[in-house]
Amino acid sequence: MDVGIDADSPWSYATNFTSVVNGSAAQVGVVLAAIGDLLDRHEGLRTLLPATDSGHREQHVLPAAERLGDVVRIAPAGPAADQAIAAASATVFRLAEQQPIRFVLEAAEDAVQRIGIVVDHSAIDGWGMRVLRSDFVQALRSRMSGRPAFDGQPAPEQPLETAEWEMSEPGRAYAERAEAHWRRQLCAVRDGLSGWRPNSGPAPADPVLQSRWLASARAARAAQAVATRTGMPVSAIYLTAFGSAISLVEGAPCAGIRSLAANRLSAGTQASVRKAVMPVPVLVPGTGDLAARLAATASNQLHGHRFANLDPGRAAAISAEVLGELAATGAAMARFNYIDASIVGSAANSRSLGAEAIPFMDPAVQDRITEQPDRPGGSRYILSVQHRPVAALMTIACHRDTAWAPAAGDMLRHVEDVLVRASE
Repeated sequence: MDVGIDADSPWSYATNFTSVVNGSAAQVGVVLAAIGDLLDRHEGLRTLLPATDSGHREQHVLPAAERLGDVVRIAPAGPAADQAIAAASATVFRLAEQQPIRFVLEAAEDAVQRIGIVVDHSAIDGWGMRVLRSDFVQALRSRMSGRPAFDGQPAPEQPLETAEWEMSEPGRAYAERAEAHWRRQLCAVRDGLSGWRPNSGPAPADPVLQSRWLASARAARAAQAVATRTGMPVSAIYLTAFGSAISLVEGAPCAGIRSLAANRLSAGTQASVRKAVMPVPVLVPGTGDLAARLAATASNQLHGHRFANLDPGRAAAISAEVLGELAATGAAMARFNYIDASIVGSAANSRSLGAEAIPFMDPAVQDRITEQPDRPGGSRYILSVQHRPVAALMTIACHRDTAWAPAAGDMLRHVEDVLVRASE
């Protein structure tokens, strides 16, 4: 729903994941067989999501070999291949009719030099892209040597298996505990915001997204130093500083933030490419002793991670019931996305994961607020952090009509300042 599964916006491709792997001069037929192995292993990559007459989505899983030609393009080596990979990266996926993945094979005669892989963000997350690359390289090497691709590896958990578990007795018991936790956190947010009124109105029918980013070595080193000294997660330290910025710009005594969590708690989910990132509500105090705020935020985040898999429909209903008119405000529903090398790998975590691929550790891009072009749609309020111990990329994205838009640069600087102050 967030990405826009059948959106007509030409900008929906901006959330696609793109990766290029070495083709090892394999024959085209061998690479196609490896692609078949990959699709056979991960049902989410061969799924269509058509709507029923009632408006609900259904998952239709295709056989691995069916419509392989729909997801593969072969391009001659050189500029034509570069153009084909760029065109695939800009695919606006229609997931009711199209599988969420594209491959571009750069071939010189029958030898494949490079393979571009593009996946819609609805089907995969950063961890999943690392799994996909590893699985595809393994399948290709196995096909080149005549061995089975995935012998001895744990089977990935598939979306249909998750759905079946959710309908089981243990799954229903988990959902009850998750609903109780969400309700407790949201009630705390509501009580903390008692008497507060938002600075922004309801979202317009056609919102415009504005993004500002700051590459900061100071913020990263400070956050790492606080984590080393206190034992708290680095993500909780950024989250506390983000909550402080929200409280200032919204004039609110606290912030309710949906912290995105990659729930991969079993071997099956860790071996899956499927998107596993889900939000958890975290109450972040906006005032008081900084150390106490850090501890409270880290505690709320930790307990919430167990319950991030709550059905989004139930989460939305509970939010509307508990928060009422506050449910869609910047002080109650901002999002926080934290990525480090443990999620996407060290090589991927040296540049921004968007199409612009900002080399955020490069001193040439450090310490300045950079504006990105406006585009339609997107999350109404979100801070994304890509962290390495020596550098970080922080991006605030919000809709142009919100109180955040004119203050986004100042909010990034405030986050940086809170981190530095906490490290002193």
